[in-house]
Amino acid sequence: MTLPRLVDVPSSPLDRPARADAVPSSPDLSLGRMVETNGGSSLEKVPGFDTARARNAGLFPRATAMGAASLGVDGFALENMIGVDNLVPVPDTTSVPWRCVALLSITYEDGIRATGTAWFMSAKALGTAGHNIRHPEHGRATEILVSPAFDGSTAPFGTYRVNQTYCDPAWLNGNTDAGLDFGVLVLDDNSVGLRLGWFGFAAYDDRQLNKLLLNVSGYPMDRASRTQHYNGGRIDDVGSMFLRYTFDTVGGMSGAPIFALFGEQRVVVGIHTSGNDRSNRARRIDRSLYAILSRFAMA
Repeated sequence: MTLPRLVDVPSSPLDRPARADAVPSSPDLSLGRMVETNGGSSLEKVPGFDTARARNAGLFPRATAMGAASLGVDGFALENMIGVDNLVPVPDTTSVPWRCVALLSITYEDGIRATGTAWFMSAKALGTAGHNIRHPEHGRATEILVSPAFDGSTAPFGTYRVNQTYCDPAWLNGNTDAGLDFGVLVLDDNSVGLRLGWFGFAAYDDRQLNKLLLNVSGYPMDRASRTQHYNGGRIDDVGSMFLRYTFDTVGGMSGAPIFALFGEQRVVVGIHTSGNDRSNRARRIDRSLYAILSRFAMA
């Protein structure tokens, strides 16, 4: 009888089997496969966060139907909270990866001031939502300030004025197609990102994204202390242009990274933009959006 041999570990973290290096070797050994999640991603460890709820929700179909949607032309508004608020504050925003997430202080052309979220994707470029750059109601942003790791009272790494913005020209000129709701912010100084670090990002296929555990962190505007808050859970639905999920986000978190955690690598797969009373939504990083983000990340 020929014993099964151990196969080589694939290079992709999404297809990587359980590690065997901690298991004592034997000629009579058959490795099990017991993984916590589809796709190999993990949840961040944040005090007070209910990982059991997030890990198990969506793993199997829901037993009861959800209520009807109530918001927006396409069923989505720019922000929404679903049911119970499961967001938890990040206790130390100066640690990785939280220091790579920034509070945006935005002034629009009609004089309205607002906040949003962005994430470093290179030494001086940040990904965000398009409506942080041109809002459907308030017009174009005339000033955007970036405060990495803002902790509710101070900006531990300083505040920087955005030197260049990019969003789709159609969005900039008034088109409200949700598929165009993405943007890039560029700082003048690359020393900021070089000191803090940045997220990876990727255009994964449907199979790789299906039921993947994801993380989100940003700056909700409804908190007395405007500090960074975290949530996470599984992808509920993978569409050609959008990722949908039922873990909560609220106003101010638009532009936040929707990211997977593979070991020590954090890979953004979507940009949070909107939600309704049933799910929240990110603009999926598909191949076309990946090409746009890469152009600025490598500049």
